[in-house]
Amino acid sequence: MSPGLSGFRSLALTLVAQPGPLLPQIEAELRQHGAPLRWAITQAVCRSDGRRQLTLEAMVHQPALLV
Repeated sequence: MSPGLSGFRSLALTLVAQPGPLLPQIEAELRQHGAPLRWAITQAVCRSDGRRQLTLEAMVHQPALLV
C-alpha cells in the first residue's frame, strides 16, 4: 500500500436486509468498518425466506490512530 492510500480499505460484505429502506441499513453496516467513500450492490438474491441478501463492495477510510 502506498503512503498516500494509508487508512483506505476495500471491502466485500454480505448483508441480509431487514424490511424497510435499504440505504440506512447499508450505511450502518459500512460504518462498522470505517467511513464509506463509495459502495455498490454487486449482487442481490431473494432468499427462500423472502428476505433480500445483498453483496456489497465498498471502499472505506479508517483514520490512523495516534498512540
